[in-house]
Amino acid sequence: MHGISSDSSEMNCLPSLDDWAEDIFADYGGSDRKEGLLSPNKERYLIKYSEQHTRMNDLDTSYVNNVLSEYLSSHILSLIGFDTHETFLATRNHELLVACKNFTSDSEHLIEFGRYLRKYYDSSDVGRVPEYAQLEYVLSRDSVLKQKQNELLDSYWQRFIGDALVGNFDRHMGNWGYLVSKDGSIKASPIYDNGSTLFPALASHGMEQILSDEKEIMRRVLLFPKAALAMNKEKLSYYDLLSSGYSERITEAVLTVVPAILRAMPAIMDFIDSQAFLTDIRKRFYKTILKARVEFLLEPAYKRCRSRSFDQEALNRISLNESYSEETFEKQFAAYKNT
Repeated sequence: MHGISSDSSEMNCLPSLDDWAEDIFADYGGSDRKEGLLSPNKERYLIKYSEQHTRMNDLDTSYVNNVLSEYLSSHILSLIGFDTHETFLATRNHELLVACKNFTSDSEHLIEFGRYLRKYYDSSDVGRVPEYAQLEYVLSRDSVLKQKQNELLDSYWQRFIGDALVGNFDRHMGNWGYLVSKDGSIKASPIYDNGSTLFPALASHGMEQILSDEKEIMRRVLLFPKAALAMNKEKLSYYDLLSSGYSERITEAVLTVVPAILRAMPAIMDFIDSQAFLTDIRKRFYKTILKARVEFLLEPAYKRCRSRSFDQEALNRISLNESYSEETFEKQFAAYKNT
C-alpha cells in the first residue's frame, strides 16, 4: 500500500472497518473518494481513501498519499496544541483509509467559510482559495461572524502558521469553517481536511532524490508550496507573509505559534518514528522536511517578528503583487550558501 511498509505484520496491526455500517445520512462534500460509516457504538466517521493521481513529473507517485498526510498532519497539529479532528488509520476491503471522527452534533453545525463568502461576492469573484481582502471583509461584515471578528481572525492566522509547518497548499474556503450552535454562538471548528500536506504526491524514490540535495529540500520550504490564500488571484508565499511584517495580526500569530512549534518538535519527531507502518524513507523525509521548514521558514520569521527587522523585499513583493519566484529563490539560496 502507498507509503506503507510492505511487511504484512505491520499492515495487520491496523484495525479493519469491514464490519462497520454505512452512515446513510452522510453528505460529505469535496472531490476525493470518501464515505460515511458508523462505528460499533454508532459514532459517525468520515472515511477517506487514496486516489489515483496523474503524475506531473518523475518524482510523483501514481497514487496520492492524502490518507497518510491527513493522519500525520492532524496529529502533528494536535501535538502543537491546535484543536484538530480525531483521526486514525485503518483498512476496509483491503484498502488503506483514514477515519475522521465527525465533530458536529444535533446542536452544533459546521458552516464552511465559503458559505459566508458567497453571501457577499459574485461567483466570478470567488476562486478556489479566498482573497486576503475577502477574508477580512467577510469577518468584519457578516452579522454572525463579526460578533467574534478578532477571535476568529486570530484563530485563522495562528492556524495559518500550523499550515506553514506541514506545507498545506489547499486550505481552500471549504476546508475550514465554524461551528454554529442553535443558540447563535459561533466558534472556529476543529482543524480538518489536512490531506494536502507533507507533499502527498511524492513517491518514495522522489523523496530519496530530494533528501540527497539540500537545494531541493529548501526549494520545498521557500518556493513551494504556496499558501492557500490569494492576493489579486495570485497565491501568496508563506515566506513573504510571515517575514514581511505586512500585518500586525500575522506578526502576533508568528510570535505566538512558532515557540509552541519549537517546543513540540521533539514530540513530533518521536510521533513519526513511532509509526511502525511507515517506510523508513518516509519517516526520514517527513522528519527532514519538517525540520527544514522550521529552520528556514518559521525560525527566521520568528526572529524578524521579534526584532521587527522585517524583510523589505518580501514586503515589496506583496505590495507590488509580485510572486515569490524561482529567481527569488535562487538569489535567497545563493545568499544562504555564502553565509
